[in-house]
Amino acid sequence: MLFVAFGGGARAQSSDSQVAVPALTPVAIRIEEEISSSRHKPGERFRIVVAEHVKVGETVVIPAGSSGEGEVIHAAKHGAGGKAGELILAARYVRVGDIEVRLRSFALGAAGKDRSSNALATSFVAGPFAMFVKGGAVIVPADTIGIAKTALEFNLPAVVSLPPEAEADVNKGGDDESKTD
Repeated sequence: MLFVAFGGGARAQSSDSQVAVPALTPVAIRIEEEISSSRHKPGERFRIVVAEHVKVGETVVIPAGSSGEGEVIHAAKHGAGGKAGELILAARYVRVGDIEVRLRSFALGAAGKDRSSNALATSFVAGPFAMFVKGGAVIVPADTIGIAKTALEFNLPAVVSLPPEAEADVNKGGDDESKTD
């Protein structure tokens, strides 16, 4: 039995046992940094982590805390005339040991507050200056959780019988979080 650290503590991992992870298996991921339609551009990458263990039956195959990358697919800044900002994000992959597990079906899309009706109303009173009314930027805060799916079937090492203290470590969070006693 080999013990491996995955973000939240040591987990027992069987080095010879492989588990088939079906395509389209749900994976809860957490975005690790703030993403904004006014600062980010299409093609930019950002860090993601697995928020909850992914299991096949009772066997953990993708431990919580496994890291990966997401990508900004579309970003449009808010604009004149009350045009709202737009942002579409995708989860690309998470790593399990040396294996890159490709993800799909995660498109966290959002639009900023549309203020075009305010601009139109203001134009009746203020004339062409109404075009300076701006819509809202889209901001996806750090720690936002979304669901992606595995893109293909993967064979991954089984993480067997997590000890109760390892499960508790994952739910506690990192050392940098403030806690009240």
